[in-house]
Amino acid sequence: MNQALIRGWCPGARRPMRSGDGLILRLRISGGRLAPEPARAIAGIARHHGNGELDLGRRGGLQLRGVREGDFSAVEAELAALGLLDADEGAEAVRNVVASPLSDLDETARGDAFALAKQMEAALVADESLRLLPGKFGFSIDDGGRFGLTGVSADIRLRLMQDGVAVSLGGDSQGILIRTEDAVAGALRLAHAFLDLASRIDPPPRRMAALVRHVGAEAIFAAAGLGRESVMLVPRSDVAPLIGAFPTHVGVGLPFGRLSADQLHLLADLSASNLRLTPFRAVLLPGVSVSVLPRLAKAGLITQPDDPLLAVAACPGAPACGSAITETRGLARRLAALKPDAHGTWLHVSGCEKGCASSAAHAVTLVGRDGGLDLVLDGRPTDPPRHAGLSPEAVEALFRSGTFEK
Repeated sequence: MNQALIRGWCPGARRPMRSGDGLILRLRISGGRLAPEPARAIAGIARHHGNGELDLGRRGGLQLRGVREGDFSAVEAELAALGLLDADEGAEAVRNVVASPLSDLDETARGDAFALAKQMEAALVADESLRLLPGKFGFSIDDGGRFGLTGVSADIRLRLMQDGVAVSLGGDSQGILIRTEDAVAGALRLAHAFLDLASRIDPPPRRMAALVRHVGAEAIFAAAGLGRESVMLVPRSDVAPLIGAFPTHVGVGLPFGRLSADQLHLLADLSASNLRLTPFRAVLLPGVSVSVLPRLAKAGLITQPDDPLLAVAACPGAPACGSAITETRGLARRLAALKPDAHGTWLHVSGCEKGCASSAAHAVTLVGRDGGLDLVLDGRPTDPPRHAGLSPEAVEALFRSGTFEK
């Protein structure tokens, strides 16, 4: 347990992380599908053993927040009874797979991403040598339909195609085409190739994209023993709507990826089948009527696809996170209201340089540093700022005056 609490480790249910508001436990929900009864039980755990708040992570993981250290054993026992606890920390850590949320309901999908994700998870857990993979190393399975995963961070990407599966590395748009029945085995061979090639570099890269920069994708595919039937993966904008009412689903957004235990319980009560947890700060309810939207909106969930909060990323900030220098989400709400017509994430408010809410570059990034806020344009929290040491009031004044770009 003590090792599990070292700051900076990726949290799990077996391996929690200490933060400013208590322990964080991340649940890896297979394929993002969560049945109503376990959802209600998780809400109860959040109320009784945590601070009643949960986060939906950038890969669709559901995090319990504020869990008291003295309650950790009880939480483990309850999660085990729900079938949500892995056999050990290693099995939990390697089971890092995200899949398209609606491949069973999307007529444009090229196959069943959920079934492939389950096969991938089982293969990863069975191969104990892959537990050496870095904690953030992950896999994505895109069904090739409307709800793609282009914007989701992944090291080995599988996209279902009409005539097989396209496999690509990191953010590379060039991949190879393999048979669907070989997809899982091919992905594991690439993971082994990553471990082998990365170990020859000092310091060893922690992500596939970094390894590609060192040795090139060709060398990695060759090390995995995979043929090079090249395929170009056309960039996808992933603009299919998730929020609102649609023939396949009702979708709600979570402000900054956060929901309360009461909100999760309500979603479970209103669902007609499994909840679909997505890496897009949204939860989908398949087969649910539009009539539930007013109730969901009243509960504080986002039901309009043009809500300005959807265009802003913000981490929990201080005091919830021990690494954060400043409060983030109150400021993010105020700034979002100043640009109500924004499309796409234009603003990232990060409590420190780690950038947990987003790893991408954005038009404006605010980062807590040295007791103030630095403002970065078209960059990430670690990039040089245009303005440094600002107070929240000074930031708001810059935004209202329209002079922050000068």
